[in-house]
Amino acid sequence: MSCFSKKEYLSLKMPTEEVAVSDHRRIELALNTLGYEHIVFPLKVIEKLYPMCRDAGFDITVTLVHREYDWVVTDIEPGDTTAHHYGLAVDYGSTTIVAQLVDLHSGAVIGEETAVNGQTAHGTDILTRITYAMEDRNHRKDLQKATNDTFRLLFEKLTDSTGIHAEKCPIMILSGNTTMIHFLLGLDGWTVFASPYAPVSTAPGFLWGRELGMDFDGLIYIIPAASNYVGGDIVSGLLVLDIHKKEQTNMFFDIGTNGELVIGNRDWMIAGAGAAGPALEGYISKYGMRAAPGAIDAVKICGKDLTFTTIGSQKPVGICGSGIIDLLAQMRQNGWINIAGILEPATSHRIVFLQEENEYAAVYATAEESATGVPLYFSQTDINQYLDTKAAAYTMVDCILETAGVTTEDIAHLYLSGAFPAHSDLESAITIGIFPDLPREKFSLLKNSSLDGARTMLLDHSKLKEAKELAENIYCVQFASVPDFLIRMQAAKFIPHTDMKRFPSVKL
Repeated sequence: MSCFSKKEYLSLKMPTEEVAVSDHRRIELALNTLGYEHIVFPLKVIEKLYPMCRDAGFDITVTLVHREYDWVVTDIEPGDTTAHHYGLAVDYGSTTIVAQLVDLHSGAVIGEETAVNGQTAHGTDILTRITYAMEDRNHRKDLQKATNDTFRLLFEKLTDSTGIHAEKCPIMILSGNTTMIHFLLGLDGWTVFASPYAPVSTAPGFLWGRELGMDFDGLIYIIPAASNYVGGDIVSGLLVLDIHKKEQTNMFFDIGTNGELVIGNRDWMIAGAGAAGPALEGYISKYGMRAAPGAIDAVKICGKDLTFTTIGSQKPVGICGSGIIDLLAQMRQNGWINIAGILEPATSHRIVFLQEENEYAAVYATAEESATGVPLYFSQTDINQYLDTKAAAYTMVDCILETAGVTTEDIAHLYLSGAFPAHSDLESAITIGIFPDLPREKFSLLKNSSLDGARTMLLDHSKLKEAKELAENIYCVQFASVPDFLIRMQAAKFIPHTDMKRFPSVKL
């Protein structure tokens, strides 16, 4: 493996009056003999040399990180510590942050931890956070601090679960969308969303964790973005899928709070993105929630009766994204809602009228069934909002196919990534019209391609060049500029669509 980081044990001669070479130079010359060139010694490392090296008899271990054109010495330790060498791969998501501690000798994942991004306290969606940051310049610091607090929690969890101090790793490969990277760096995220859609930075490269205010001693490499909306998380996923190396045309759809699409092959690549909204991940309706213990994750309807399962087999406290998709698909297939998503009260006793809200709702857990002792329901307003979200997702696919000049029949494979598709039932998602009706063998569901790509790069330095080339050569389209995007969305708001020829396998 050609990792980003190396450890070298050096057993050097002690300085003498005859050979009074500086400690710094003595180590540099030894590394040169091992093939290392263009070596950088930060001041914090030079400060450690005396008296530590002499106390250790110049039996030391040097930790280096390979940047693009040089090697940076991140630490020097007494004795031989080469057996203990770890790095971090991170998916820096808007809702959750996932970190893996990786053994750089074997490539094995030693530990993995997840934490809710602390930024959610300032808004569940990115646009709300951008607005928050615009209200007061100091609010950018709030978002940055919330991020750093989440990382601190992740480091603590990894340290507790593995016994290895994660914050002491020499290198972290971080993958995230363009706006999230702006929040991490304390930059103004409005540039991502406002015309002319030119971000402050799409490729910040290598940064020290400490200069970002993070409790991390090593270097952080941020995977570059292709555009304002097609971020490093998408470039990271492509490093795993290798769509850009294949002869046939493939599609990659990373869908969650936002939706990013890439279509192409070894000759061309087109990408686009749009706001899917928090609905697909469960953040919709009074009782919507993320996938957590007590969340309804699957629903089955037979005639007038409804059954469900929950995460952790507990009494339900709400419903997550996969449960909502099942609920809508099952209601449509059993006639509880019509093609426009309108509830049909006569079809089940579970469809009730809410006096205060002045609308109908489908009760998916009665007061006796729920953990809270109150009925859990999905209202007509919830359905309408969800249909807006699923229509946006489908219309993105529709538009990028037209931009590329291909049809669904030309797609050899469709890769779906993100917590939402990884935990949802594909049949239900196609039934309500989120994804195109392709032969099921053409689908692959990936839990977290962004994290997989970050780990792949951590273990293979050559991926740095590949990521830069991808980011610079993908042609990006702005869905907002497609003239009939909203018209197409209107057609896609129906279940599964107004044009049923597009969904030949869906039986209603």
